[in-house]
Amino acid sequence: MRKNNDLNIFRSQKNNPRILKVTQLVKKTLGEVFINLDFTDSNGETVMLFINEVAVSKDAKIATVFLTSFPNKNFEGDEHIKILIDKNLARIKREFSSKIELRYTPKLKFRLDSEKQKQSNLNKALDNLKKN
Repeated sequence: MRKNNDLNIFRSQKNNPRILKVTQLVKKTLGEVFINLDFTDSNGETVMLFINEVAVSKDAKIATVFLTSFPNKNFEGDEHIKILIDKNLARIKREFSSKIELRYTPKLKFRLDSEKQKQSNLNKALDNLKKN
């Protein structure tokens, strides 16, 4: 027997213009916050964080932010970035809520987008093979 909710999983969500606008606003505002805040690791080096994608819930109360970092010479991995985000989470939320122009400030959830990093590493490896 099939439940009614089973089909909802496979239905593509329509592009709601309001949600698209909120997504772009969250992405732009978080970009400004990340530029203003200085993310330094334990070695004193600055870590660059990039926003790959923002997914906003239907009611625009939760925003999931997918991040990528630019690896430097002493790159310690994804766990280090999670610690860095958790350490600065209060400052990020404070800056974000003061700059966003919405009635309800979305709750931010940060996720690391390791698929993009794996893809870029694979592309670099393929480029090196083509050169050789």
